[in-house]
Amino acid sequence: MVTTSLGHSGPQISRLGLGTWAIGGPYEYGWGPVDDTVSVKTVLHTVKQGINWLDTAPAYGCGHSEEIVGAALRQLDATEKPLVFTKCGRVWNSDDPGKVFSDLRPSSIRQECDASLKRLGVDRIDLYQIHRPDSRTGTPLEESWGTLVELVNEGKVRWIGLSNVDRDQLDRCEAVRHVDSLQPALNLLDQRFLPLLARCAERGTGVIAYSPLASGMLTGAFDRARIEALAPDDWRKRSPKFTDPELSRKLAVVDALRPIAACMGRTLSEIALAWVLHQPGVSGAIVGARHPQQIDGWAGAAEVTLPDDVIRRIDAAVTTGSAEH
Repeated sequence: MVTTSLGHSGPQISRLGLGTWAIGGPYEYGWGPVDDTVSVKTVLHTVKQGINWLDTAPAYGCGHSEEIVGAALRQLDATEKPLVFTKCGRVWNSDDPGKVFSDLRPSSIRQECDASLKRLGVDRIDLYQIHRPDSRTGTPLEESWGTLVELVNEGKVRWIGLSNVDRDQLDRCEAVRHVDSLQPALNLLDQRFLPLLARCAERGTGVIAYSPLASGMLTGAFDRARIEALAPDDWRKRSPKFTDPELSRKLAVVDALRPIAACMGRTLSEIALAWVLHQPGVSGAIVGARHPQQIDGWAGAAEVTLPDDVIRRIDAAVTTGSAEH
């Protein structure tokens, strides 16, 4: 697996990492039924493919995703264990099961960190990230970020990063302490965070893109029938991203991308991931999977080089919904 540095101060990471949102199980943003035994096998298969980092969060299944990652880590010896990235700032309580809400107060972050360390079964978190800005308690972002800095100084965390922030928020945290990484959404169907990449490159901040396959849409496996058949507790079932008019636009783009992937002799997933990795400033991409065989469909993307003419065809497909020839 091809590797690169996560910014100028971060670890050496494989260009692809495993995202564990979907294996978290039932909660308000769950992906339908999961089999924990299969989920553990998926994590272990990922490591065998040379992928050296996992991205999780306590919010995924209200702690369950981290527990599954911890169970997989216990089956690996010290030389095999991947880097573990997790987050803080999205919490829950027993009064409203399955619901998560914002809390980036310093005391809450510290409680979350200790709970994550326990669920994961590790002594230190490799990358600790603010999941998203606090929209509920009014805690200044700089105060929350300062708590992550303290956790680094205390040895509970190695590197720290941000997710789902804008340029102003990124700059405010950078003024307190260097931001090791940024985790924005980025894929062929959602390019709104592209302008932030140049800012990160200027600052030496690594970028790990999430949702590079647009929550499964860019795998090519979805059509209207497949979406209708999604489990009732799959968040995509009720998301505007998977309903018209947005759905029709996305399906047209996917159809336009299919011949490009075929000409390259690659899967649609590999082409979509290669495009994300091709963007200047991107260190890696977080790709989700619930079954080991899903990994085999995209693990080769890090080896794919996209010539300029293919990039032009991809851009045209995204813009017009039709492929140039």
